This record gives sequence, structure tokens and C-alpha cells, in this order.
Amino acid sequence: MFKAVGLAAAFLLVANPMVSHAQDFSADVVYFATNKSQATSAKTVKSPPHRPSKLYVGQDNIRLETRGLTETILLVSGQERTTLALFPARKEYQALAAGPSEYFRAQNAEDACPDWQKASDQKIDCEKVGHETVDGRKAVKYQNKRASEDATSAVWIDPSLKFVIKWEGAHVGAELRNIKEAPQAADLFAVPSDYDVLKPSKAKPKGFGQRKR
Repeated sequence: MFKAVGLAAAFLLVANPMVSHAQDFSADVVYFATNKSQATSAKTVKSPPHRPSKLYVGQDNIRLETRGLTETILLVSGQERTTLALFPARKEYQALAAGPSEYFRAQNAEDACPDWQKASDQKIDCEKVGHETVDGRKAVKYQNKRASEDATSAVWIDPSLKFVIKWEGAHVGAELRNIKEAPQAADLFAVPSDYDVLKPSKAKPKGFGQRKR
């Protein structure tokens, strides 16, 4: 009987991949300067924001609060393949063509090149570097051997979270800190009901202004 129960449990694990799905979590995003390109002048080097951003990940959904950058919130739905930018100050939102390619789920941390390519809108020459430790957590490092100045050159994927916990570009990188593994509320990944679609700004009339009567 015990053998039958064990076989049944094993079958459920194979038939239902959600049993061992990636962990939901929240984390602080701490930015740092890399300045890897020696040929770039000091004037063109991008400085990282001072305040950490906040990241929430729930199943295939991502919420990135870009504090200290543009004060916007990005909502990415992996299932619907949509990305929205929220503007809390104006209570408006706008659809974007693509989400941040630095953050993505990996089906398998040991073979994440296909997932990285899927998340990026640029061609990636992906190569697995090996195992490293990021802020005390195990991670698998991948590099883009032909990364441009504006592209992400390396990512570190946590096998437990199945998610990027560190990335680097030519000038700026980021690392997840204070990771808290827990289910995330569904409303974090939804547009608030009192938000409207972003209205296009009206162009100012050229030439002379309208005469006063």
C-alpha cells in the first residue's frame, strides 16, 4: 500500500508541474555602478539611482517600483505577455512594447539561455559561466558575449526562485537584497480601478498665440 501511495505521489509531481513551481517573493533592488567600458568618457557614464527600487514577483507576474528613477511602476504579465507603466502621481497608465529584460523567470536555472533570449528584444549570445554566490544565495551566472553598451551583459539566476537576482550592464548593475519568500497579493499586479489611460499631451500651437477679443 505504501508503495502504491509513493508511486501516486510521484505521478502527481510529474503530471502537475505547479507542485514544484518557482517561489513568489519580494525584494529590494540595489543599484551599483560598473563602468566596465574604459573608452567611454566620464560625461556619458550613467550613474545608478541612490534609492533602491522594490520588486514583487508572483507566479508569472512582476511589479517593479522604480523609486529614485522615474517614480513609475512597471507591471509585467508573463501569461498575457503585456507590460504596463503606472504613473501614481497622475493616476494614469500606459501600455509598453516590452518589459525590463533584466528580470525574468527561468524554467531551469542550469539551462536559462532560452529564457533570457525570450525576455530580451535583442539578439543574445548567451553562455553559461558557472555557479557563484550572490549575497549568500546560490546562483548560476550567464553572460552575453556580444552585449552592446545599452544591453545587459550578465545575469545571475537563483535556482530556488528561478529568477534573476543580479544583473550587470556596461555602466550600471543591480542586485536583489532582503529577499522575502512569500505569496504576493494579486492586486499588486493589477491596475488600480481609479487609474485612467495616459492621455497624450497636447502640442502647443506654433507661431502667434490666439488674439484676445
